[in-house]
Amino acid sequence: MTEPARHPIDFIAPVDNEERSRALAALGIFFVKALLLVPHLILLSLYAVAVQVIVWIGYWYILITGEMPFWVLNLENIFLEWTSRVFAWFTSVTDAYPTFGTDEHHPAQIEIAKAGHPRSRWLALAGILLIRSIMAIPHLFILAWLTLGTLFLAWLGYVLILINGRLPLELHWYFVGFHRWWARTWAWIAAITDVYPPFTLRR
Repeated sequence: MTEPARHPIDFIAPVDNEERSRALAALGIFFVKALLLVPHLILLSLYAVAVQVIVWIGYWYILITGEMPFWVLNLENIFLEWTSRVFAWFTSVTDAYPTFGTDEHHPAQIEIAKAGHPRSRWLALAGILLIRSIMAIPHLFILAWLTLGTLFLAWLGYVLILINGRLPLELHWYFVGFHRWWARTWAWIAAITDVYPPFTLRR
C-alpha cells in the first residue's frame, strides 16, 4: 500500500528539547509578548493589503500565460514565511524572535515544493471571480474556530512553561499542525499551489 503524496506546502518547526524561556512565558501570560510583535503586525497588515493586489495580478498572469511570474510568487512566499515565524514565536514553538522579511536560518520554516506547469487557468479564473476564495470557506470556517482554541492553548503553554520550563510536546505538534493547515489554505487561495488543502493538521 503506497503512502499518499505529501502536500506541496508544509510548515516545519523541528522538535528540540522544548526548553523555553520562563521570562518570555511570563511576558506571554500578561500579554506583553503580543505587544512585542506590534512592529511585525503593523508591517504585515500593510503587506497583506499589497499581497491581495499581488495575488490578483498572479491570477491574471496564470490565466493569460499559464505560468506564475517569479516576482509574484516570491512576494507571496515572503508574506507566508514571515507570518509563520511570527506565529511560531507567539505560540512558543520557538523562542527565536521572528525576523523581518526572509530568514533561511530561523527554526520555523515554510517548505514550498515547485508547482507543476502549466498552472491551471480554470483555477486562476476562479480566483479572479472570487470562486477560489468561496471554495476555501469550509477551511476558513474551521480555522476560525481553531484560532480561538489556539489562542487559549498559547496562553496555557505560557503557564506550563513558567511552571516547568518546557513546552509540552503535544502543544508543539498542535501549533505546528494548525499553522500548517492555515498555510496550505492561504497558499491555495494565493495560487502558490493548485493542490487543494486537506482537512488535517498532519503532514
